[in-house]
Amino acid sequence: MADRGKDEAKPRTEDGTLTDDAKDAGKRGEGKGGDAKGGRFGTPAKAAAGLTAAAIAAYGVYLMGASRGRRRPATELPNALGLRIDYVPWGDVHYAYYCREGRGRPLVFLHSVNAVASAHEMRPLVRAFARDTDRPIYALEWLGFGHSDRPELDYTPELLEDQLEHFLETLVRPAGGADVVGLSLGAAYAAEVARRRPDLVRSLVGIEPAGLGEEPMEIGRGWARLLFTLPGVQRAFYDRLTTPENLYAFAKDNLFSSEYGVPESFVEYGAETARVDGASRPLDDFLSGRLFPDDVADTFRRLRQPVLLVHGTVEDRRLESFTHLPEMESRPNVSIVGLPTGALPHWERTGEVVERIRDFHGSL
Repeated sequence: MADRGKDEAKPRTEDGTLTDDAKDAGKRGEGKGGDAKGGRFGTPAKAAAGLTAAAIAAYGVYLMGASRGRRRPATELPNALGLRIDYVPWGDVHYAYYCREGRGRPLVFLHSVNAVASAHEMRPLVRAFARDTDRPIYALEWLGFGHSDRPELDYTPELLEDQLEHFLETLVRPAGGADVVGLSLGAAYAAEVARRRPDLVRSLVGIEPAGLGEEPMEIGRGWARLLFTLPGVQRAFYDRLTTPENLYAFAKDNLFSSEYGVPESFVEYGAETARVDGASRPLDDFLSGRLFPDDVADTFRRLRQPVLLVHGTVEDRRLESFTHLPEMESRPNVSIVGLPTGALPHWERTGEVVERIRDFHGSL
């Protein structure tokens, strides 16, 4: 990779031209965003760096009475995938999902969980499969993210796993199970649902799956509660983390390889979803590590369904150590693919990831 030209390293369409997302990557120059280290929204270990200083600054903003931007309802968030958006009542709340009708076994895409998560994270894969197959396609948005409601409650793995089970059982209703593709924590939640309800999940593709490395570092329940019970701090702190400049700096330093760059659409949509009313509510549970399931590696070990794990290999652009991958590789139902990308291989190498997924599904 080191001796290849920058455009040559970027993903291309079948006719050899750069994809739209690859073209977007070059629009923000390397110098833009400077050396800022803010906007940490990856793992709790990444998030811990500089939080105290950011919290103090955020509280200062609140005390000084800085103007607040208008918060929009989730229904005003742009459509990220170009598919129909539907809403599902679930108890006292509603959650959202994208869908396209089709024939055959359904494909279900699950985004990750972070400070600005949404189904937009899965756009390269959803677009590719929507263009090239006629299979039914679904992309769920977790409660608290995207177009879904963002209520004031405790966000836990159990809550989101129950949401996924409800979605698969009542909306997707896959005969023989759906083929699920999950990113990071989305893959971890899907693994638990696949373990307890194998009738709902035929196969699982984990893109940069969370929980197969070192345990996430706790920031501390007491500190987090203290910070976010001070009036106005949670919102001011969240606003500071999720400015376009900080989101770009984080993506540049932690997610995308330098050969690929940061797609402008990735930053823009993250900033959009951060301005939705209630966007900061899951932040406490995310930063404290409470949204990370216990012993994800054991859950993957107990799966009987076929599993494909795809991860990036550029060391300083990975949010997981993947220390459990060697033992996963020895399991007969697990296939592992490492690609020379950062933490979002399906953005940097869309065509190759799509091909790997198709080959995987074709072998089932």
